[in-house]
Amino acid sequence: MDGDVLTGVLDKSQVGASAYGLVHAVQELYGPDVAGRLLGILSRLFTKFLQHRAFTCRMDDLVLTDAGNSKRSKLKENASKLGFEAAVDNFPALKKVPEAEVPGALRNLLQDVLLDDAKMADLDRHAQKKMREHTRAITDTCMPHGLMRKFPDNHMQTMTISGAKGSSTNAELISCGLGQQSLEGRRVPVMVSGKTLPSFKAFETAPIAGGYVGSRFLTGIRPQEFYFHCMAGREGLIDTAVKTSRSGYLQRCLIKHLEGLRIHYDHTVRGSDSSVYQFYYGGDGVDVTKQPHLYEFEFAIKNESTLVNRTKPKALIGRVDDEIAVSHMKKALKKPEKYCTTMSEYSPSRYLGSTSEKFARAIDQYVKKNKDKLLIVKKDASGEPDPLRRKGLIKPNNFRQLMNVRYLRSLVEPGEAVGLLASQG
Repeated sequence: MDGDVLTGVLDKSQVGASAYGLVHAVQELYGPDVAGRLLGILSRLFTKFLQHRAFTCRMDDLVLTDAGNSKRSKLKENASKLGFEAAVDNFPALKKVPEAEVPGALRNLLQDVLLDDAKMADLDRHAQKKMREHTRAITDTCMPHGLMRKFPDNHMQTMTISGAKGSSTNAELISCGLGQQSLEGRRVPVMVSGKTLPSFKAFETAPIAGGYVGSRFLTGIRPQEFYFHCMAGREGLIDTAVKTSRSGYLQRCLIKHLEGLRIHYDHTVRGSDSSVYQFYYGGDGVDVTKQPHLYEFEFAIKNESTLVNRTKPKALIGRVDDEIAVSHMKKALKKPEKYCTTMSEYSPSRYLGSTSEKFARAIDQYVKKNKDKLLIVKKDASGEPDPLRRKGLIKPNNFRQLMNVRYLRSLVEPGEAVGLLASQG
């Protein structure tokens, strides 16, 4: 508040690439130059901090307790039946077959399924659902309560939770198990012989035969599991290689076709032949980089003096009309069926208060509710200042005026090549 951090934690959510963070707030209040300097200062500060206070991950960050390991082993033992159960569930006809004859009947049914891709997809779906539930059970048992070292002292957990690098999935693959390997959303395909690999029996229902890897990276995986994992990894590499060329050419086409689109002085988006594509960029004429903070009314009131210095409302006196659009907006909000939209009648760059209906409605709602208790309300006759408040209240009319000026200053600049921006996004 007033440039002071009163209390709290400065982490990735504040200084990272998240919305409404510290850097974004500084950019909004003081401009890009100050925000650039702040980023430079923060990067030097964090580098220096890491040189003195850096930490490293060690093996016992990934190791489970004896209790965690025993629970995991028990769950793994039960998993061997899940493949058989999923196969039986997939064939309702087996419910009428005597229990002793089920394996033989199941084998015959599996032979038929191999010839029908749709039936194979159903079987895969049943098996994957069972194995997903099993993997989730192991993860919930082991992470994070089954770990030998708990959160603040566990540097691997600190790294994933803070968002510095990696995710909970990476930690689960190391400590719990790799889970089901899939190719194009299906389990590992079966060969003509009825096997997924030569080392398995034909029409094997065990989860490992369908590409389920119960082992983990910490204690190593079996040769068959390694092979399945390589198959899934190869698919990812091929997808990347194929998609790179396709997406590159698609972007080139988009850039070439949209390079002529730009903003004109009448706020329209026009092509190279002056044909109109939009009457207002994005429907409201606001620059997308200035849009996020536009609806943060509490932030605007708390930083009123800084925003006034930045937007310079006095410079607009005599240059723009500040009454006609405001009165028209009031009528248009009350009787939208009778009056046309304000922006269609009055240019937002020449008439203060000519904003989108959504923005005007949001301001009205904020003034009526006054949920942050930052506006002067006539009913509040006590006049007692809040001892915790460091700044005085603001009049609703002054707030509306400031918001209208902010909207005017947030309009997209004429000449902006919006087609190129869209095609690069």
